[in-house]
Amino acid sequence: MKKLFIGMILALAPLATAFAQNVLGEWKLSTGTAIVEVYQDGDVYNGKIVWLKNPTRPDGTPAVDHNNPDAKLRSRQLMGLNMLSNLKKDGNEYTGGVIYDPANGKTYYCSMTVDGDILKVRGSLDKRGLLGRTMEWYRVK
Repeated sequence: MKKLFIGMILALAPLATAFAQNVLGEWKLSTGTAIVEVYQDGDVYNGKIVWLKNPTRPDGTPAVDHNNPDAKLRSRQLMGLNMLSNLKKDGNEYTGGVIYDPANGKTYYCSMTVDGDILKVRGSLDKRGLLGRTMEWYRVK
């Protein structure tokens, strides 16, 4: 009986690891200002803003993408905005995508890795990720 129990634990351990490493779901930015839902669309992973600490401007209207370099996009709402696009799973990493920062209106190359309940998001100026920074986002439970 003891061997059976140990065997079951060993058999289920990879499933627990796979679940813990799942990128899908909601992640809170380390600044606490937003929650991004990472979702899969075919073979790519994207992320959209689903919660904002300050969802409205002082006049009560929805927060918009006012820093976007494209004047036509400055009136789009931040809530629901896709800020992660086209990441593809590559082993334990998600690469080849971009991240848009509505705070400055810039788009960066992006890669991500999951470490338990921490999503390490790297935005960079170059595709190899040498000129950039890594942010930690925290899984929302």
